[in-house]
Amino acid sequence: MTQTAIEPLTQTEFAGRIGIARADITPPEGMYARTWGSSVHDIAEGVHKPLFATCLANQAEGADRPVFLLSLDLMSFMSKWDEDGLRQPLIEEFGFAPDQFLMTLAHTHGAPFTDLSHKDAPGGHLIQPFREKIGAACRKVITEARDRMTPATLSWTTGVCRLAYNRELPIPETGEILCGLNPAGQADDTLLVGRVTGTDGQPIATLVNYACHPTSVGGANRLISPDFLGSLREIVEASVGGGICLFLNGASGELTPRRSFEDDVEAADQNGRELAYAVLQALEGLSPAGQMMAYRNKEESGAALARWGYAPNPPATDLASLSETVELDMLPLKTMAEIRSELEKTPKGFMKERLERQLAKREKVGDGPTFDMPVYVLRLGKSVFVGVPGELYSAFQIDLRARFPDLSIVVMNICNGGLSYLPSRPAYDTDVYPVQIAMFAAGSMERVQDKAAEMIARLG
Repeated sequence: MTQTAIEPLTQTEFAGRIGIARADITPPEGMYARTWGSSVHDIAEGVHKPLFATCLANQAEGADRPVFLLSLDLMSFMSKWDEDGLRQPLIEEFGFAPDQFLMTLAHTHGAPFTDLSHKDAPGGHLIQPFREKIGAACRKVITEARDRMTPATLSWTTGVCRLAYNRELPIPETGEILCGLNPAGQADDTLLVGRVTGTDGQPIATLVNYACHPTSVGGANRLISPDFLGSLREIVEASVGGGICLFLNGASGELTPRRSFEDDVEAADQNGRELAYAVLQALEGLSPAGQMMAYRNKEESGAALARWGYAPNPPATDLASLSETVELDMLPLKTMAEIRSELEKTPKGFMKERLERQLAKREKVGDGPTFDMPVYVLRLGKSVFVGVPGELYSAFQIDLRARFPDLSIVVMNICNGGLSYLPSRPAYDTDVYPVQIAMFAAGSMERVQDKAAEMIARLG
């Protein structure tokens, strides 16, 4: 019988020019910071940990056009004006093509809104200065990330973290499904960790892609907070000996951390520690950049031993990106005029806030029966970033990774805008929160999924 070759242990890698930069975007003291319908306060009483804008610049060696990934420690954009007012000036100033700039939100619910619709609320006069601070920070980190680009290697590994739980909890007595931890539900525990090292082997950045809502603290929390991102970054950065930790929230539409909606930020710190330790464990399994584990020889001992060791394995060097759309059917929702009419009759409170958010989302997509959903794909060697301006369920990333097992696929929710939840088709048979407020018809997530897969295949 012929012996087949012994497969080495390899890792997904991209070698090119990479730079990263970070700037503080923590809001000013006394600013309006009410983001939960259950909150009884309008102004935060302090800061748990700072909020950041972080930019990763990537360019193929010898190419003249970098691609930028900008992450902001914000929850969501309330309106089209809110998002465009921050993103469009950057596109115009830097001359970005549609497939050259991905701006994603970490989705921390401890960060205040940036929409000026709250300008007349207590502390609302500070929203505009906050927006200006964010804009200045974005320009700074984009410029610095570009200027810091240096020959480097991005290496990926897959780990496991059990922080995330399904958050659709059925109540047996009533049949109601609450938005909260469901121990019996399925949750994707996949953790993708990227390590960026320079030619000297020193760390430049750690990328963390994990699907979990940053909702450790809820409406009773009175502190500005990045949620679990705060302790995640502190622990990882201190442990790897340098570089910036960049968190990219995955397809977390139905996932919540073990400790959710609590009053005390210690819940966020504990959740962050759990994720950080899982990241560090995954990093320890990576080979040095440009290396793989390969079989070397047999060694006779008490048993015949197989000796393995590091061997050269040159990283991929190609970079490509695409920006396209896929047509989705809208649900039979209320028109903008109908929502405005209801708003006029609704007193202040959580119901009014729900209507305000519903109107803001409807304004983003218009009153038409369909909407062209943007899909963004960036390939760095054998790793692929997929961004969608919605909140995808985890089945989206599970399916894509199954279709492309040889690729490291990083999925990013709320990328280049935030429109609506995109639940999986089976969720539409239930009365869960994401379906209650969804804007797109059943099967929309799967249609986006197929589009992303087609784009990935086309990029090679």
